[in-house]
Amino acid sequence: MSKKELALVTNPTHPNPKERLMTNRLLILGALLAALAASVFAPAFRAVAKDHMDMMQMAMQAKTPADHEKLATRYDQEAAEARGKSEMHKKMAEDIRKTGGALFSKTHYDEHCDGLATHYSKIAEEYAALAKAERDMSKEKM
Repeated sequence: MSKKELALVTNPTHPNPKERLMTNRLLILGALLAALAASVFAPAFRAVAKDHMDMMQMAMQAKTPADHEKLATRYDQEAAEARGKSEMHKKMAEDIRKTGGALFSKTHYDEHCDGLATHYSKIAEEYAALAKAERDMSKEKM
């Protein structure tokens, strides 16, 4: 290694041009990947937020029997999704118990899945109750 190269490597005020170039490339690559991820996922995030906002607006503005029936249908869909997640976590807990092993025993994954199954089951019950309430409102005289 020449004196010049040694000075570049050992002196922090003169960073290695190759290292600086590699660092710059990694920073640019990271920025490009972040921009790509943002452009790919941003529409999905906006769609979910819009969906929830639409549901809230629907609930606040529901006046006709058809409006209430439409909300009831949406709540039924949410209840079905929650029931599906509850069943998935119940099955995962059962599979973990069947598999056994030190890692699962130590981490209590089955208890985690049981808790999520209970949680999603309660969510399903709440959405089912909302759907029933909306159907009842759709039958009332406005």
